[in-house]
Amino acid sequence: MRWPKVTVVATAEFTSAVRTKAFVASVLMLPLIYGAAILIQLFASRADTRTRTFALIDRTTVLAPAILEAAKAHNDEDVRDEHGKQVRPRFEPEPIPAEAASGPDVLVRLSDRVRSGELFAFVEIPADVLEPGSGGSSRLRYHTNTPTDLDLPRWLEGVVNTSVHRIRLERAGLDPVKVTAAMAPVLTDTLGLVERPAPSPAAGTAAAPSSARKIDPIRTVALPIALVFVMFVTITSTTPQLMQTVLEEKMSKITEVLLGSVTPFELMLGKLLGNVGVALVLAGLYLGTAYAVSVRYGYGDLAQPGLMLAVVLFIVLGVTLFGSLFMAVGSACSDLKDAQSLMLPVLILAMLPAFFWSVVLQGPDSPVSVAASLFPPATPFLMLMRMALTPAPPVWQVALSVALTTLTALACVWAAGKIFRTGILMQGKAPGFFELARWIVAR
Repeated sequence: MRWPKVTVVATAEFTSAVRTKAFVASVLMLPLIYGAAILIQLFASRADTRTRTFALIDRTTVLAPAILEAAKAHNDEDVRDEHGKQVRPRFEPEPIPAEAASGPDVLVRLSDRVRSGELFAFVEIPADVLEPGSGGSSRLRYHTNTPTDLDLPRWLEGVVNTSVHRIRLERAGLDPVKVTAAMAPVLTDTLGLVERPAPSPAAGTAAAPSSARKIDPIRTVALPIALVFVMFVTITSTTPQLMQTVLEEKMSKITEVLLGSVTPFELMLGKLLGNVGVALVLAGLYLGTAYAVSVRYGYGDLAQPGLMLAVVLFIVLGVTLFGSLFMAVGSACSDLKDAQSLMLPVLILAMLPAFFWSVVLQGPDSPVSVAASLFPPATPFLMLMRMALTPAPPVWQVALSVALTTLTALACVWAAGKIFRTGILMQGKAPGFFELARWIVAR
């Protein structure tokens, strides 16, 4: 194999790829996603602040005053932020007198008022709601034409439950204040492990144990998710382009000209190495941006050299593995329709790790997580996630995963080279999987 020619092909593939609009779109993809997420959050924070006027049917005759008082406190204190801007809807209860609430068609009239927009909703409080253990009848009946809006029902549920608990305790002869204090929940702080420093030679005794640090969700959950997301976006946005490039060159007969100067394997390997370079540039831009943001918020120490080296290594292996498979598909087909049908198994392999992300996050050292992270097509994603989690995988598992992925990538390159050599000049109907297998084993 002539490496200078492979280098020329790789360089040409790299420079042509980084100048395309698709590469610019890939570069902007992650910032656009982050920007869109921020804009969506900002837009979502501007909640619907229209006043929620609701009719209140209190069949207990004692809870309505508490609801009216809670609504007044909410409207005076909770609807505006520190700058005086309204950020939450006002709640305006309209009590229905007892004589009017007992009519046979009261619910129909109230429903018509909701339909016409005069009311946002109306709520019925059963008479037996104050009786402990009264069964399923002691439930609020909230009627609305917009069941997806949960601000008002959640607020009502909280206010009614607080008032009902207070009245029940008073009727039982208990002090609600003391009971509430006694029932205050005990919260949990998740901490790391305590380490004892080595004995000091001067003192001759062991130093006091160090204090355990509180677990930071950003470090324990956000980091592995972010790394796997960058890995997934990088691989899925670069490797399918190889199939399209090979297919376009094959259909336009450019490949026949190129094969006059290089061998099929040299051409394929050059394209693959050029694509690896494009993927590393994308990953560098993504990770560099993420690092700048993390430094801004005091998380710059998350970029540990060993972890960043693992990211680069797994990106190279992942792009080599999936890129060779996509190139094999492109070289075996003569039109885009056939290629789309053959690329489905490759896409399934690329999407397979997504089904195990939650399992790995929940238990990074569980048997399922270990087995999934040692399955080569999923290793670049899942082993990287495990390395960013606690407890980290043993060194032997990391080494085994790298070895298995490397061997699998080399096998894919070899098999893709055989398919590329046979299929790159073939025209007509796309071969089936059995025919592709014959191409691989043929000498």
